[in-house]
Amino acid sequence: MRLLIIDPNMNLSSPSMKGVVSSLAAWKERGIETEVWCWTCDDHLPATIRKLPRIGDVRLLGGFVFSWLVFWRAWWLFKVRKQPRPDVIYSIAWYHKACDVCHVHFSQVDWEKRQRLLGIHSLRDLVESIINKLNLRRARSFLRQTTARKLVCVSQSVADDMRAENPRIPIQVLPNSYDPQRFHPGVRDQFRAAMRSKLGYDETRRVFIFVSTGHYRRKGFFLAVEALRRLRQSHPEACLLVIGGREERLNSLRKEIGADQDWITFTGMVPDVERYFAAADALLFPSYSEAFALVEVEAAACGLPLFLTPHHGSEMILEDGVNGRLLEFDAGQIAQVLAEFVEGRWKPTGTSLKHAVDSATYAQRLGDLLLEAHHTA
Repeated sequence: MRLLIIDPNMNLSSPSMKGVVSSLAAWKERGIETEVWCWTCDDHLPATIRKLPRIGDVRLLGGFVFSWLVFWRAWWLFKVRKQPRPDVIYSIAWYHKACDVCHVHFSQVDWEKRQRLLGIHSLRDLVESIINKLNLRRARSFLRQTTARKLVCVSQSVADDMRAENPRIPIQVLPNSYDPQRFHPGVRDQFRAAMRSKLGYDETRRVFIFVSTGHYRRKGFFLAVEALRRLRQSHPEACLLVIGGREERLNSLRKEIGADQDWITFTGMVPDVERYFAAADALLFPSYSEAFALVEVEAAACGLPLFLTPHHGSEMILEDGVNGRLLEFDAGQIAQVLAEFVEGRWKPTGTSLKHAVDSATYAQRLGDLLLEAHHTA
């Protein structure tokens, strides 16, 4: 089978692309010959790479520019030059309407609702709102006009949003995968003492970890900071460990949250987040809008309790009262729940990965789905 994958970034560093990139070798063994249209990719991928031209700084409107380039390349190759179309065209997000399978990694519908509730308080918020509205229009146009025979959604909540937009397209839920070789309970025994020493935490500290490479308002960073500030009024041993982010953005965050930051540690980007999970006591991730946050699965796989708000995807990993606690979007309530954990009045009753999928299983399931799309064409 000849497969064409369309996404601007075929990199393991992209959470939404880890599973796909990691699956390429297994797919090749199954006879799937893969071509990729992208802007960037990791080296030595087992696929034919076709890099589309970059046009200026496309960080804000990159999805629109990339879609436009894909449209014209497909038109030129398959309509004008009459080259054989691949057996299956697999578009990751809304990049090519004339695809066979579309993989949905985010719900602009959900984020638009949350943005209305949060309001606009800065130029950054305004830009985010405008960009998401444009992306929402693009998503709805795609869902009305696409030739896709199936949507693959990363969580049940995202699938529900897509069904509401177009109930006629068949939908299959497949969560993003995690690497069990890196993320497992043994990492805490292996790295905890060394990492806590490196970060300056003695055993009296209760460390809540927050992981994000950007989109801090959407992911609830400021809500987490406010909740920890309230918690520290009675429990000064509570700390926040913030993983990820570019240095210039982290400097901006420091200015936004103001003074009294000695209990917050910013690491910036790290290649071994599992070691930082080992140093922490729990994951605090009060996000407003997600699709399926891989960090939650990775933290749970390492044995960390999860403190999560009811965002999309949390239903796929959190068992309230078992492997974590469900939080309200309120700093005071979050502080009260965290206090129960810090004081020992609540402890997780077990570990659970619920609907989590390891990388090998993911490669098998997604490969089956793509082959099925070929056979039912």
